[in-house]
Amino acid sequence: MELRKFALYVSRTRVGMGLVMMASPRIAFGPIYGREVSEPAAAAIARMMGAREAVLGAGAAIAVGERQGGANWVSMLAVADGIDAVVNLTSRRLGWRGRVLGTLAAASAGAHLMLAKQLAAESV
Repeated sequence: MELRKFALYVSRTRVGMGLVMMASPRIAFGPIYGREVSEPAAAAIARMMGAREAVLGAGAAIAVGERQGGANWVSMLAVADGIDAVVNLTSRRLGWRGRVLGTLAAASAGAHLMLAKQLAAESV
């Protein structure tokens, strides 16, 4: 698959994930964090995370599509995933599912950094 098409696919997927997080935090996070996600404060935080995902994904998709700053936006997706990884891996009493999510977030951060680097090299 062509690099830019792949970057668009990844970015648009993040938009979709963010919309699901905002619309139904319990469906998005319940299997990972348990029934506490239904608490009002946890649901609000989950919705904020969803908004972050949707905005970063949309920004990346637009930038990649317009061939202007796509690498920067994709690298910000990596930063967001890196933060998620640190939070999930260092939070006490989170459970094994949170650790798995943290590990996946760390892998995603690395993959997004590699994608951003490739996009940057392509635009030079």
